[in-house]
Amino acid sequence: MKKLLLLLTLSFFSIESFAGGCPDGSEPLRSISDDGTYYVFSCGGESSDDKSSTESLSSKSIFVSDKDFKDFLNLSKEDRLSSCGYKYFTPNWYEINKDLAPKIKGHNSKMDNWREVEGAYSREVLLKYLEASTYAMVSDDEALKEKLFDKLYYWASKDALSATMRCYSNGPQGVLPACEGEWSDPDGQDIAPIKDATVAVEIVLSLNYLYKLFYADHKPGDDRHKVILVWFESFYPRIMTAKDFYFGNSVGWHFPNISIKHGLKQDYRSLVQNMVNGLNQWSFSDGSMKDRTTRGNRALWYHSNALGEAFIILEIARIANVKVPVPLEKKLLKAAELFNDAYLDHSVIEPWAKKRHNSQASNGRQEFNSNLDSVSFYSSWMQIFQLRYPEHRTAKWLNQELTSKAQSLKSNVVTGVPIGCISKALADSSPESKEKKEAETNKAVSNFSIYEFDGMNFNLSIKKLDFIEAFPFILERDEKYLQPYQLHKSIIKGELVRENSKSSRFETLVFKRSGDVEQNLVINIDNPTLRSFKSHTSSLPAKCGSDVMEWGWLSFISKTNDQKSAKKQQCIYDYFEDSKDDNSKELFVAILGATESILNYLEKNVEP
Repeated sequence: MKKLLLLLTLSFFSIESFAGGCPDGSEPLRSISDDGTYYVFSCGGESSDDKSSTESLSSKSIFVSDKDFKDFLNLSKEDRLSSCGYKYFTPNWYEINKDLAPKIKGHNSKMDNWREVEGAYSREVLLKYLEASTYAMVSDDEALKEKLFDKLYYWASKDALSATMRCYSNGPQGVLPACEGEWSDPDGQDIAPIKDATVAVEIVLSLNYLYKLFYADHKPGDDRHKVILVWFESFYPRIMTAKDFYFGNSVGWHFPNISIKHGLKQDYRSLVQNMVNGLNQWSFSDGSMKDRTTRGNRALWYHSNALGEAFIILEIARIANVKVPVPLEKKLLKAAELFNDAYLDHSVIEPWAKKRHNSQASNGRQEFNSNLDSVSFYSSWMQIFQLRYPEHRTAKWLNQELTSKAQSLKSNVVTGVPIGCISKALADSSPESKEKKEAETNKAVSNFSIYEFDGMNFNLSIKKLDFIEAFPFILERDEKYLQPYQLHKSIIKGELVRENSKSSRFETLVFKRSGDVEQNLVINIDNPTLRSFKSHTSSLPAKCGSDVMEWGWLSFISKTNDQKSAKKQQCIYDYFEDSKDDNSKELFVAILGATESILNYLEKNVEP
């Protein structure tokens, strides 16, 4: 209790020194709301004009307006699950239950030694927690929400990450003397406590942002809220005051400064205006962005991150009713086009990249993930862009390129709030989008030879085969490899039997991918009975997508309500039909025909 009271007292003074006092010079009065879920600040001399100016800033989140969030929640659960790619999701409690560490210690300046850093696993814990929270949000799973809320309380009660060295101050010092001197080694191998401090603060801030939107109204009056709030506020003195604009550190610490003022119900529009003005100055008419597009072999990565910050700034400005200059919006559209073109052809960004700002030479080659689905850091801009500019060529390209597996849909480790998921679901729900999707579905159905469409689902229409067990199955439960979406995972041994009693030997590691509707059998091709598939590990992904045969896994889908899944399965079927490899063609068709039978066998005989 003494510790709780002490933290409450300290957090009061830290917030006051950080956010400023009342308009008349007095200090605001602080009290806990009636339901115990937040702090209430009031100024005795507050005028009606002051109140009206802050009412428009009273949304739950600085990143998502109350209207957008309400519209999102009013969508059907099925639409939310589909748009956000959660049809096969299961929370990864194995990672979440590792819990946030007491501290993070040991990063070097380059941060390439993260595997040896004490507590560095906390970033993965955060990522999986955010993914699970988004799932609770889209699935209306109140039991999961309670479990995740209690986990947040547990971390707060343990003062997670609080033992990390403090390197920032909200006072005039900024960076504390003990933490100065990063990159004293030109190769970045020097130990840099400031990196530890940054990671720890970013994790707590991410959870703070998510809490405001999703957990603050969970079980009003529950004392766990007070503990969580004290933990969050204990980190506020570790945040630098926002002054100058720059990309990185949440736009020069603007996001957390705005969030704290928002929590105090103070007008934060001057900070938003500062971000908008700075963004306008740091964005250029040729589509490049200051100190980002010029980063050598990492220019495309930094350019994408700058776009991530830029479009979040626009969202914050819209919520705060801060006007965005038309020329700025045009420059950002040009910047998005530059990313689009440079992603497809790295030479496009070379005129800027060759300037090598704090970087290595690119020589026409960018270090950037070739699979857009795997891009996660600051990647929510890709969904925001589709929502705000649906007819723009880059929005159409992103809609085509990204799939339901996109990491940008599941979480945003900077904002905590799943802006990508919310934006994508709202974009998909527009009348124009629904009409376009229906037209695409009708067109796709006419091109599918292996599926029949019943108005809701694509059902496999090729000849069915039976799977007959020859030897007992062997369970595969190695925690190192077992994923939450892998159901009934086991090695099965048997025969694929045709109508004419002709059979093929089938023996390999398999699992059913979790999902309410889709019937998806996934097999591992690293088995002698499937050796003919080995010769197609390069050409098949090149034709049908990089995730086909990824890590030696191949999917067989007998039923789905996802057009993209059906299209990909049709692509694989057509590939083998057109190939000159009769053995692989016959084997693929046989397994696809037996998919329903194999799944039935797994569900009946093998534990989940």
